[in-house]
Amino acid sequence: MHDIQNLTGLFESLSDENRIRIVNLLMLSPRLCVADIEYILKIPQTRVSRHLGYLRARNVVEARRDGTFMFYSIHTELGKQDGFLTTAKILFSKAPRLLSDVERFLEGIDGNQIAALRSADSALVEEVIRNCCEIGQ
Repeated sequence: MHDIQNLTGLFESLSDENRIRIVNLLMLSPRLCVADIEYILKIPQTRVSRHLGYLRARNVVEARRDGTFMFYSIHTELGKQDGFLTTAKILFSKAPRLLSDVERFLEGIDGNQIAALRSADSALVEEVIRNCCEIGQ
């Protein structure tokens, strides 16, 4: 992640509002599927998939299939970049649109609408809720 081409790719990946919104959600939860992101962001599935494909191609997110679901998460290598994630969380916590997304995410958890967390153990769900509640503090 340290060479200039990778950094350029990372910042190009974040040059779109919806991709920033997706990355924000994936920093809160270790995995989400397209339907989860579609539900939270209220954007069409095709647009979510297109943005996830873009982010995958630039190693910002990675995907793992589990049964019929494809789950997305922050790319392992990017996740090791504590400085980036910390800075992104600080910047993202100041954006009203992203805070609205977090509220919708919490509503989805409460209403059992988030497929990636339906069968998750309670410790994981509590961690995601804690991550969401730490935004803006």
